[in-house]
Amino acid sequence: MRFYLTGFMGSGKTFIGRLWAEDNGLSFYDLDTLIEKEERMPVSKIFSTYGESYFREKEAAVLRNTVRFENCIVACGGGTPCFFDNMQWMNKTGTTVYIKETPENIYHHLFNDKKSRPLIINETPETLGSYISDKLTERSTVYEESKIILNPEYLNRNGFNFVLNQI
Repeated sequence: MRFYLTGFMGSGKTFIGRLWAEDNGLSFYDLDTLIEKEERMPVSKIFSTYGESYFREKEAAVLRNTVRFENCIVACGGGTPCFFDNMQWMNKTGTTVYIKETPENIYHHLFNDKKSRPLIINETPETLGSYISDKLTERSTVYEESKIILNPEYLNRNGFNFVLNQI
């Protein structure tokens, strides 16, 4: 059993994934953390040193390596499903779960965390909302290819167990 959590940055994939894994005795992996370990530098430094194209290629390679993990939850980066054939690959090798958060909640989550997020580091409070709306519109069709779509507003720990038990 392998779950891939998808959704926009700041949607709670890592937070929800950790809780869900803990409650169900599953291993938890954060894709960005796996990339950082392999590259020996933070994602923001990878972006600034090598650029987004390099990062996306590394991300796809590290994603493919998660096939060796069993009984786990993998929290993917917000862009992971949108590049190469990552979404199709995740759907073939596991159960994809889209954490469908509202733009307003995403804004709230990201506003004070911009420094660790290379794609929004230069956004102002005024432009961040537009960036989120535009990217969500652009990416939503890919996210919605996930096998399960969850609205985190209605989730509690029993909700995680319900989803897990339905699969």
